[in-house]
Amino acid sequence: MVLDTSSPKKRRRRRRRRGKGGGNPNAQNNGQSSNGQQQAPEPTGPVLEELTAVDPQPRLSLEYRGCPPACRLIDLFCPIGRGQRGLIVSPPKAGKTTLLKDIAHAMLHNHPDVSLTVLLVDERPEEVTDFRRTLERESEEGEMSRCEVKGSSNDHDVEQHVKISIDTINECRQKAANGEHVVVLLDSLTRLGRAFNRSKKHASSGRTMSGGIDSKALEVPKQLFGSARNTEEAGSLTIIATCLVDTGSQGDQLIFEEFKGTGNMELILDRKIAEKRLFPAINLAASGTRKDDLLLEDQEEKTVTALRRRLLNMKPENQVEQLLAALKRFGTNEELVAITASKA
Repeated sequence: MVLDTSSPKKRRRRRRRRGKGGGNPNAQNNGQSSNGQQQAPEPTGPVLEELTAVDPQPRLSLEYRGCPPACRLIDLFCPIGRGQRGLIVSPPKAGKTTLLKDIAHAMLHNHPDVSLTVLLVDERPEEVTDFRRTLERESEEGEMSRCEVKGSSNDHDVEQHVKISIDTINECRQKAANGEHVVVLLDSLTRLGRAFNRSKKHASSGRTMSGGIDSKALEVPKQLFGSARNTEEAGSLTIIATCLVDTGSQGDQLIFEEFKGTGNMELILDRKIAEKRLFPAINLAASGTRKDDLLLEDQEEKTVTALRRRLLNMKPENQVEQLLAALKRFGTNEELVAITASKA
């Protein structure tokens, strides 16, 4: 299934069919990309939704020598598997953009077989430039992985945000259906939802929910996010997306509520931790991955379970402080797990 970007027609025009040009008006075969450049015709082949969806695995490990602490903490408390559908839930100024960059760098270092796409929607132009310069250059120089940054900055109109999002996810879906392993880092679902809500093509129900969100506006964004899956017959599509909370907007809160529970991994950032300048500002006790036992080794699972029990008695900022100290003491997660197991 390829998501349709064409606008609903108020009146069907009569048009003579001439050869192949008189086909389905919804077909996206006009040969033009979003920036006006020629693109290949829409590929034919397997359809991702028709393949067998299975649990996300194996793990996409983020730890590497000299990596930021965030990579090691995610590996232990919120492991990411191939086909993961992950939410990074964040209040403003809690470090979500930096965290997304850390994940992107780790993918480039550790997984040369993965095709990495960073999708930035309604983002500041300088952020788009920074992502492009750091990630694409690192990918080209190190020849470690394929990386593409697709951005629609906040000086573009709403329909551009919508189009680039749909086109990018459709392209990644087709890659996964053809056997590739694709990772999409999306910043953010909140701005994506806002764009669809302002789009005349997608917010056309005439019924408005709380916060000014049209009742149909989030249908396509939920389909885009729901595309993430691991397949039995082909490749996988992993989507890790940020979602804003505590912005003071009822609309943003409704967008979060619509996506809450649709993922199989949630990483919660905490403003109180960030205010103490402790990064990554992850609420470790509240974060986690569904069926993480499929991604963790037996001893890792026992260690993480023991750590979680201890963390329940601590404030979120104390959780991060203690674990950051432990990461400094032990050079790798393997060493941390081994020492913890020997003391058990």
